[in-house]
Amino acid sequence: MTTPTFAPPVSPSVNSQKTVQPRVLKAEFGDGYRQRAADGLNSRPAAWDLKWDALTTADADTIEAFLDDRGGVEAFWWTPLDAATPRKFIAESWSRAPIVGAEALGERRFSLSAKLTQVFDL
Repeated sequence: MTTPTFAPPVSPSVNSQKTVQPRVLKAEFGDGYRQRAADGLNSRPAAWDLKWDALTTADADTIEAFLDDRGGVEAFWWTPLDAATPRKFIAESWSRAPIVGAEALGERRFSLSAKLTQVFDL
């Protein structure tokens, strides 16, 4: 089975945020001495909180359908905003909300956010 690629119809907003929380093994000894070591080869997974503002219904449906089809289990390729090459992620959670008052512009608009976490499986 091939790994799908996440290519949203609209780029995420510039207020999207990357977080890295390294996994570190720690040992503390009675004399106050401490040791730290990276927990494995891929100990610094990136997590992205992506945000889209004012999406059309069709664009919001497209993004949400892709995430929903993966169900938080299936990994997919996505090129982070600060990278040139794609990396593997899963979508841990996402939310969608209508933008109140946007109907005056002629069409309903939605905001959507998703948390993507980097994975290192084959």
